[in-house]
Amino acid sequence: MDKSILLDKVKKGGYTKDQLFKWIECLPGSVATKKPDKHKKGDVYMHPVFRHPYILLECNDNGSWICGLLTSDADFEENLEPCRSRFFVDSYFTKTLFTVSVPVGSWCNVFDNAKQIKSVLIQLRNIFLTI
Repeated sequence: MDKSILLDKVKKGGYTKDQLFKWIECLPGSVATKKPDKHKKGDVYMHPVFRHPYILLECNDNGSWICGLLTSDADFEENLEPCRSRFFVDSYFTKTLFTVSVPVGSWCNVFDNAKQIKSVLIQLRNIFLTI
C-alpha cells in the first residue's frame, strides 16, 4: 500500500483505529523516518553522499564512530563479504572504512549480527595495517 491508497481509504471512512495504525506501519519508509535517540553499534544509516547504507561498527574513545559501507552489487570488486543479517540479505560489506563524529543520513534499521560486525572490523583494520 502506498500513501495515495491510504488517503483514499481514509476519505471513504468505515475503518477502525487499529486498521489505520496497521496501514500506516505498512507504508514504505515509515521505519526509516524514525531515528534512535542513542547511537549504538550495529545501527544502519543511509549515507547522504555515498547513497549507500553504512553500519556503525565501533565507537572510539573520542566519541566518533568507525563505519563500514554496504552495497547490493554482488560483482563489485571491492566487496569484502556478504552480509549475514535477517534485514540485509542481498547486501555486501565493502572494503570502505570511514569515520563520522555524529551519524548522518536517515536511520534504516539495525544490523543484528554482532559476530559479523566484529569480524568485518578486524578484516578492515588488517587491510589498512598492511598498506
